[in-house]
Amino acid sequence: MRLRTLPFILAALLVAQISGAQGSRKLYATMFSDPDGRVYTLNLDGTGLGWFGLPIRTKAIALDWSVAPHRLYIGLLPSSGTGKIIRCNTDGTNVQDVVTNASSVSDIELDLTNRKVYWTQNTWDDDRVYRADMDGVDGNITQIYATTVSNRDLWGLALDVRNHRLWVTERGGTCYDSYIRRMSMSGGSVTVVRYPVCNPHDIEYFDGKIYWGDRDGIEVANPDGTGIDTLVGPIANDGLAIDGTNNRVYWVTYGVPAIWRVDMDKNNRTVVSNILPTLSHIDIDYNPSAVSVAPRTPVPGAWDLAQNYPNPFNPVTTIAFSLPRRATVTLSVSNLLGQEVATLLRGEREAGTYEARFDATGLPSGVYFYRLKADGFTQSRTMLLTK
Repeated sequence: MRLRTLPFILAALLVAQISGAQGSRKLYATMFSDPDGRVYTLNLDGTGLGWFGLPIRTKAIALDWSVAPHRLYIGLLPSSGTGKIIRCNTDGTNVQDVVTNASSVSDIELDLTNRKVYWTQNTWDDDRVYRADMDGVDGNITQIYATTVSNRDLWGLALDVRNHRLWVTERGGTCYDSYIRRMSMSGGSVTVVRYPVCNPHDIEYFDGKIYWGDRDGIEVANPDGTGIDTLVGPIANDGLAIDGTNNRVYWVTYGVPAIWRVDMDKNNRTVVSNILPTLSHIDIDYNPSAVSVAPRTPVPGAWDLAQNYPNPFNPVTTIAFSLPRRATVTLSVSNLLGQEVATLLRGEREAGTYEARFDATGLPSGVYFYRLKADGFTQSRTMLLTK
């Protein structure tokens, strides 16, 4: 890819490609039960059921399909004490801590472009949204949003990585104490998109729409909450998942031994599998909202670190890079003194072209360096922050 054409491509497409990603193939569901918990794996049609156990009951779940092997991120909640977030292979092996001290984990979403894990904490009177690094232990834990209103629960969480926004469901004792809120992925520009909404639980974003479960059923609406429609109703719902390949919605209801699905055009509602009546959350191994845009370009032919766009910038800019093969990648930003001010990416990536978003809020104007390291390849460029 010629460097002189890259800024035009970035401006026109704003792409963050993860090349070679698979379409939806698998479901993953958690069992919220003491004294331990299970994670179930099965095909989209309910066949091929398998499971592995964990010593703490399982709650929220999300899958990183951008790495090989795929990794599950799971919220673990003991019956007493604090919970945590772990990651493991999809067969339960290679368990690693990601967040070691979480009051609760009611939902998990992954930003695969910037390698961040987001989660909601619900404690009924002190509820928060956090994010941290996906790769490592307790890395850069940041509070995004908080509410201390009594008798409220932050439950579901949805991300739109391309447009840098998220949604949370906030449940109260009545419909008039419950909300769906939208904000930036940094926690700013908070707005209410649905109110009242009756007992909302999980929420997902896909292809310009938000999907959530509440007392009326599975609902779908525009990102600002307008144009609401009901896919299935009325039902109770705990966990939702979007099949980004086949345009379907899957869901589970705590206390009902089933995984359900329905097409986004409201047809073909069916029970996929009957498992146990303690299913809590569900995920699918491909939802393109986790990256800036769905994969669709060929594998690059060479290593490349592009000039950031825009440049100069204030305070946000985008950095693109290309990998001709799978590699362990670090993308960092330093000031003129050589002091590292941000690590934008760290971890293994498949071959492809990616972008990372650098937010320089809080940093002074001046020249900064950004550097890509990947399997012996190193390249640096300069950028100018003007305020």
